Amino acid sequence: MAEEPQQPEAGVPSQPVTISDSVVAKVAHNACREIAGVHGLGGAASRALSSLRGESRTQGISVDIHEGVVDIDITMVATYGHNIADVAEKCRQAVRTQVEGTTGLKVREVNVVVADIHFPSEDEVEEG
Repeated sequence: MAEEPQQPEAGVPSQPVTISDSVVAKVAHNACREIAGVHGLGGAASRALSSLRGESRTQGISVDIHEGVVDIDITMVATYGHNIADVAEKCRQAVRTQVEGTTGLKVREVNVVVADIHFPSEDEVEEG
């Protein structure tokens, strides 16, 4: 897990703050969960493993911080009935806005992989 010191803005005392990958991943995860059409983050196997390990707040998010610049990879499950390209773009925008606004780090890229699609009727079959 790479950690990079955060550079302060002009006029702010120059004490660097180190922001860990996991903090950025949690911010990105939270931003994606709020998007309509995102059923979950991570593929089926990673969601199962993450829940066992207690990593549910970062599952499906991979972060690389290098010299104050962040690259973020998101693996998600889309909800059937939503335009997948629109959902992915909304995730990109929300993640970029939230990560840059919360951490002050520059987001270079946000890559989205749609690993699965959820059909709402699947819940009814599993519960019934």
